[in-house]
Amino acid sequence: MVIRANSSTALFRVLGLSAAVLFLCIVGAAQTATFKWSDMLCDYSATYDTKKHSAEQIRDTHKLYEMQGVPLQFSATVWKYEDIAKLDIDKLDVEYKAKREQLLALKLVKIPYWEKARAAKLKELDQVYELTRVSARAYTDPAVLRTYNGAESCKLKYAEPIIAGGEDLVKIWREVNLDSQAKNSDPARLQRRWDQENASPDRLKFALVETMSFGWWNCANGFIEYDPADGGVEREKEFKKIFTRVRTLACSEP
Repeated sequence: MVIRANSSTALFRVLGLSAAVLFLCIVGAAQTATFKWSDMLCDYSATYDTKKHSAEQIRDTHKLYEMQGVPLQFSATVWKYEDIAKLDIDKLDVEYKAKREQLLALKLVKIPYWEKARAAKLKELDQVYELTRVSARAYTDPAVLRTYNGAESCKLKYAEPIIAGGEDLVKIWREVNLDSQAKNSDPARLQRRWDQENASPDRLKFALVETMSFGWWNCANGFIEYDPADGGVEREKEFKKIFTRVRTLACSEP
C-alpha cells in the first residue's frame, strides 16, 4: 500500500526546509565580522572569518602592524652639553619595559608571519634599548661604551677617543665635523661653527656632544637589526591577506 502525503504534510515539509535554509543563512552570516582602520592616506573596511580569527586577534595584529619607526621615544643624543643632565635613565627603563610587555601580550592571528613580525620588533626594541642606555650613560661615564655588545669598529673609532678625552677627542671630533660638512649643503657654515667652538674654553664639551651624536651614535645605530618590513608594502599586503574582503572607503589627496 502506498501512503500519499496530504497537502498539509507537504506544506509543513516545505516550511521546515525553508526554515532550515534560513537558519543556515543566519549562521553563515554570523561567521563574518567587519574591522575598520585608517592609515595616513585612506580609510578601509574589511571582512574576516570569525571562525579563524577573534576580534581581539584582529585588533592586536593591527596594533603590531601600526608599530612603525623608532621603537623608543627616549633619545640618547643631545644638542647641547647642558641637556646631558636631563637624560633620565629610569624613564628610559620604564618605557622599554612597558613596550616590551605590550609586544609580548599581543594576541595575534594564528599565522606564522605575524609571530615572525613580533620577533623582529622585539629584537629591534632590545637592541635600540641597549644602545640608547649605554649611550646616555656614556656622557658622564665614557668607559661604559666598552661594555656595549656589538659595533666593534665603532667602539674602536669613536668610543676609545671619547674615553681618552683631551686631544684624542678633539681629533676625532674634527673628523666627524669634516664628514658632516661633506654631506651638508652649506659646509662653510659647519666649518665656521667648528672654528668658533674649537676656540672656546668649552671645546671639549662641544667635542663630546658632536662626536657622541654624529660619530658614535650614527655608527653604532647602523648595526641595529631594525625590522626590515617596518612600514613596507610587504607588511601591508600581509595584513590585508588576513581578511576575506578589503574595501577602500575614502582616500585623501596625495
